[in-house]
Amino acid sequence: MPRESLRMKREVSTSTIGHEERKPQMEAYMFERRMLFACSVLYGISLIGWIVAISTDHWIIISGVGGIFIPETRRFFMSSHSGLWRHCRYTTIPYALPDARVGRNFTSIAFQTPSNIIDAKLNISKEPYINDFLDVNASFPINDFNDNIKRRMFAHWVRNDEMFIDFKKEFLGFISTLPKFNIPLKDEPPILLRPDDINTKTKFGDSLMEVKINNTDYFIIAPSAARIAIFDGWNGHLYVPKLFWPYARDLNIPAYVTNNEGYILQLVPPKPPKNTKNANGYEYTPNRKCKYIKMFSEEAEKDPGFDEELLDYIRTQASFACINVFVMALGLVFAFYTFLNPRYMFKRLAGGVLLVSAFTTLVVIQVLLASVDYTREHLIFAYPEGAEFRYGYGVILAWFTFSTDICCGLMFLWYSKKKKGNKAATEEFAMADEPINIGR
Repeated sequence: MPRESLRMKREVSTSTIGHEERKPQMEAYMFERRMLFACSVLYGISLIGWIVAISTDHWIIISGVGGIFIPETRRFFMSSHSGLWRHCRYTTIPYALPDARVGRNFTSIAFQTPSNIIDAKLNISKEPYINDFLDVNASFPINDFNDNIKRRMFAHWVRNDEMFIDFKKEFLGFISTLPKFNIPLKDEPPILLRPDDINTKTKFGDSLMEVKINNTDYFIIAPSAARIAIFDGWNGHLYVPKLFWPYARDLNIPAYVTNNEGYILQLVPPKPPKNTKNANGYEYTPNRKCKYIKMFSEEAEKDPGFDEELLDYIRTQASFACINVFVMALGLVFAFYTFLNPRYMFKRLAGGVLLVSAFTTLVVIQVLLASVDYTREHLIFAYPEGAEFRYGYGVILAWFTFSTDICCGLMFLWYSKKKKGNKAATEEFAMADEPINIGR
């Protein structure tokens, strides 16, 4: 049969159906348009929600449950929250009050920054008593580290002399012969002690010193090796108390204190009070630190709360989150374009793009869950023992985006069936779903 006859037959067959006969199809078509319009609007809302989600820093929330003491920083971890780009950490710093009768770790009274240490050593090196310390006679090997030898070793350290290395070797060899320094460390958790405990002196033994610094009495807790290394009357000289810990560190003396059985003893101040700033001989100062995550910088790897593997997780999350914004924007355009061109293939295209965006969102969520498991298992600084974990509203918005995208995508695919002939609401829609012959 000629092509012209086929086209004429198709036109006749579609035009013979009246308006009343197409009324059910028109009602179904209008219901379909309302459903797809609602899906398109909801999809637009989910796009906005996704942009808000990836912009916020409340995906992961970790609570310190009133405060978890971190010995490395001597701070209480209170809480933290983080997102794809930014991390915030809240801590509380306990400062012992000057007149408080509490034990203080000797690291807490020391200078910490290299610039302060260098300036203090430079100022001390100009003091006349340093020259007196250097005039002390010393012959190698040193069999007895008396007070004069300790003074000279300290003076060489202050002046940054090479002779300090020789004294250091002699000192380390000397303490290695003492029985108390040959007790192996126990592979057990540290024994936690309160600084304001009345039995602290008994528990710490000879590691607890009562000294007067600037006319104020202090209970200083220092390793026995550090006590042996420092000279008598050290607390009466300006800057020396602030340099006690840097001096011991350069002598390779660890900062921890042990008892006679080899257990590490650890000072843990009382938890911060809820309604006051001062309590138990301490002043509790809150601290807030927020920073953007530098994903491609070596500085981020130096942070104890991150490592290279966690940064790989974060980079993956951020990459797919940005890609998803583009995919969702493209899907929104295709969704509304279906109202201008009702052809079935545009609905299928829109539905396919919406499903792609849904699974891209799911990838971000799954990588997030994997990064949380990794942080819990390997990064104690970021997730201290005893902390509580929960997801923030960023994750809730992400799940909303995923569920919305997949529902809307399925709806577009459901309503993308061909409606030809008397199944279409109008002759125009019937013609739109007819095959198109491309050619001459």
